[in-house]
Amino acid sequence: MIDIPPASFRVTPYGEVDATTLDQVRDGFDTSRLLGLVDGLDACLADMGGVIALREELLRLHAMALTLVEGAAPTVPTEGACIWAEAESVQLDLETLAAWVRSAQACLTPLVNLVPDHEQ
Repeated sequence: MIDIPPASFRVTPYGEVDATTLDQVRDGFDTSRLLGLVDGLDACLADMGGVIALREELLRLHAMALTLVEGAAPTVPTEGACIWAEAESVQLDLETLAAWVRSAQACLTPLVNLVPDHEQ
């Protein structure tokens, strides 16, 4: 008689997954956390003024740096402009976004861990 071990994966509508991990996810994963990620991203982007605003801030900072570092003619109004304050503002926005990314990665890890052994 051949001893065949039970399958270590399950076939689901969304692909094969590790059977043990699926049981663990089913016991402890709160799917509403994924919706919370969407809300968190929306709030984070709203605080920054959106992705377009962040892009514009980076372009403005680049133009200011070109003037200071390479001696290019100023293309950003200089009245009341302070490069380090602009850079600090962008850095704070990016830190907020990075914190959201880290929390999103932690939330997704249980789902990533569903990969079956034969796919690794």
